[in-house]
Amino acid sequence: MSISIHIPFYNPNPEKKEGYRNLTRFDYLKENILNLKKLSLPTDIFIHTHNNFLNDKELDANIINHQINNDDLEKGYLTWLTRPEMQKQKGNYDYYMYLEHDIKFTERNLQYYLRYQKSLSENKFNLGFLIYEKNNEDNENYSIHISEKLNKFFNLNSQNFIINDLENYCCFWIYDQNQFNDFINSKWWNFKRRVHNFRHNYGITERSSIGLNALNINYFKATLLPEINNKPDPNCFIEHITNNYFNKFPEFRGKNFKDIRGACSLKIDEIIDINKYKNETIISLYFKRLFNIISWKFRFITRLFKKR
Repeated sequence: MSISIHIPFYNPNPEKKEGYRNLTRFDYLKENILNLKKLSLPTDIFIHTHNNFLNDKELDANIINHQINNDDLEKGYLTWLTRPEMQKQKGNYDYYMYLEHDIKFTERNLQYYLRYQKSLSENKFNLGFLIYEKNNEDNENYSIHISEKLNKFFNLNSQNFIINDLENYCCFWIYDQNQFNDFINSKWWNFKRRVHNFRHNYGITERSSIGLNALNINYFKATLLPEINNKPDPNCFIEHITNNYFNKFPEFRGKNFKDIRGACSLKIDEIIDINKYKNETIISLYFKRLFNIISWKFRFITRLFKKR
């Protein structure tokens, strides 16, 4: 088995330092490449960038320098320039991954994926991941994207899975050959179609990172997280190593604010509301998805009432 990993690297200010460790984007990229090369599968890494900064750097990766005007670059279109090269690799690898430069996908995450992916994909479910950051004051890890507790589960093959029907965006995607082929042959592979998860639209860069997970694509029945001892499988968590979101929205921390990704309001071991836990069926998942689609299409009616 083998895997192809594509990473867009937007680096307009190479000397700028970010995060609590005060490192440059190149420092985080280099750290992540060293991490990815430890994966147990043969791994080819492709870095997509926009200037010559990486030309003289020693990286165990293939560097692809794109010509892109400044306006498109600032809007985030570099992230979409990864796709033509990925499409050329169709059939050459067993797995394909798109990954942001500071998302630390580890061997534990890979083994988690290999353990559950096949059975879930055969039943048209998406295996979920959760991105976290560390609070250096209390030394606790906090979810970046989940700002409301999850309280639904689905049983498949005698295993309980937590349903992530709130926000399944996780800054990367990984698919096997069949899923990847479906993706590149779909209307969603190119930028023209707008993806969303009903609660909000995604920006240009997020639309490349969401992959087939967006709810309006309807490729998956649901995104599932394996449950172990009333908590998500610990191997589903992936670190955002820049760690610059925790202090970005301090005014929302500890409050019941559900519509902002990055608020870091929940500790990763508090994501499930076990007291409200309820079992969902395929039929209920279907009707909830249908309700979300209809609500989204007629969301202008809700806006009219809000204006009054």
